[in-house]
Amino acid sequence: MESRNKVLTVVLNLMDGREDCYELPPDKAVVAAHELFDRCVCCLGEAIEPSEHPQFKEYRLGYACADWIAYKDSRTLEAH
Repeated sequence: MESRNKVLTVVLNLMDGREDCYELPPDKAVVAAHELFDRCVCCLGEAIEPSEHPQFKEYRLGYACADWIAYKDSRTLEAH
């Protein structure tokens, strides 16, 4: 039996404190959260690449898309 490690990313909304989890890498998870919650786009099957999203930014510790953030390393959340 093959063991598969799934990526689980916690995203946080800095304006209102909402949290959500995605089985996506952090860069794609922040874009998905923004599209789903802020723009009400339910079909993420054709999600645009983070680097092509006008509100996506990469920072030293993580990624942001509008008010949504995710750390590059999920252990950063555990340290706080």
